[in-house]
Amino acid sequence: MMEEKEYLIEEVRRDNRAYQFLSDEWRADPDVARASIEKHGITLAFAPLWMKSDRELAMLAVSAKGSAIDFVHPDLVKTDLELCVKAIEMESDMIDSLSPDMRMQEEVLLALLKNNWGSRGFKRYVPDSLLRNKAFMKKVVAINGRMLELATSKVYMDPEVACIAARNCGRFAFKHLDICLEMPEVMQEFERLQQECEAKMDAFIEEKDRRKKEKIYWEMIKYESDLGIRSIRSSDYVYSETEEVLEKEPKGIRLFMMSDEKSMEAFAGPDGEDPMRIDALFHTENTSFGGFSYSLSTQLKQTLHLNATLVSTPVIDRSSTVSIREQASAITREILDTCKQNNWHRIRLTNFTYLKSSQFETFWGIALEIQAQEDDHALTIYMDIDPDFVKSKHGDQLDVLRGPK
Repeated sequence: MMEEKEYLIEEVRRDNRAYQFLSDEWRADPDVARASIEKHGITLAFAPLWMKSDRELAMLAVSAKGSAIDFVHPDLVKTDLELCVKAIEMESDMIDSLSPDMRMQEEVLLALLKNNWGSRGFKRYVPDSLLRNKAFMKKVVAINGRMLELATSKVYMDPEVACIAARNCGRFAFKHLDICLEMPEVMQEFERLQQECEAKMDAFIEEKDRRKKEKIYWEMIKYESDLGIRSIRSSDYVYSETEEVLEKEPKGIRLFMMSDEKSMEAFAGPDGEDPMRIDALFHTENTSFGGFSYSLSTQLKQTLHLNATLVSTPVIDRSSTVSIREQASAITREILDTCKQNNWHRIRLTNFTYLKSSQFETFWGIALEIQAQEDDHALTIYMDIDPDFVKSKHGDQLDVLRGPK
């Protein structure tokens, strides 16, 4: 009997489908049930009713899988705040499974906001009474400064609250609250952030070790992408590729790499018009305010008065079983097909901008697809990636990364 029990415990841990097919007797065994629920969470659905009312087992279940709260006894879900907070921390969508009273609890709302995808649910369920509560909103903007705009004017004009938001996400906290920028305390926060960014630039310039320099580079990028703060010397360290803009694109695919929008501004006319004649800007499908690729595309379009079309492309999934190279090739294939369908000849890619890992695999996938389709297009591609940075990482492999001339 003991050997059989040990075997079943191993099986229900290994296979999330095993527990549901056990006999009633074995599913009611506390050790077997715990082994499955602790590992898979959702298997609480097949446990006896008394186990669904057991707080310890319920906590084990939602700690493994937030959606397991759908199978916890309703009395526990209505009354146990800690249990509900844990479920929301695991899966923000579970906010809809809670009672109206529980959804409006401060701890639940803050847990929802901490979740990467919880801001939409937070905006939907946060009551007006809490948006007027300074103490609560201080906690909110410390988690996500962009939520400042939800507060009442009395709260968002409070220097203490506004400064917390500025420290959290810099200028992005005041996207729709320009009036807050008139507060001296907020401007002091921006000055402090600017000084930190400039200090990073100093370190970047002075650092000789290539790997340490790369680390500082990404720290500087975070000031711009997360805080909207950029070194005043950035334009002195960007890459610019000069090339003749032809009236008609030659046969084949030409690929240029450039570090950011400054490299293109050099070509803009006195009124900001686009002599490059860009047909389309490709960005990742993450179009939230925090989606850097989309934000950069929008900025390019506005700054340079582009008539270009914004086009969304899939994000490379680094956890996928499909290799990064294959994903990059597939995305490039989709881009090239879209260009042909729309008769586009000059495009800019921001969807591969500021890659933090696996650059070679990504560029290899892009280059292979470009090589395969070169004869089928008359196309110029501008990529937002610094070639000097790529060269520092890949050295003599740069020709492969650039693709065909």
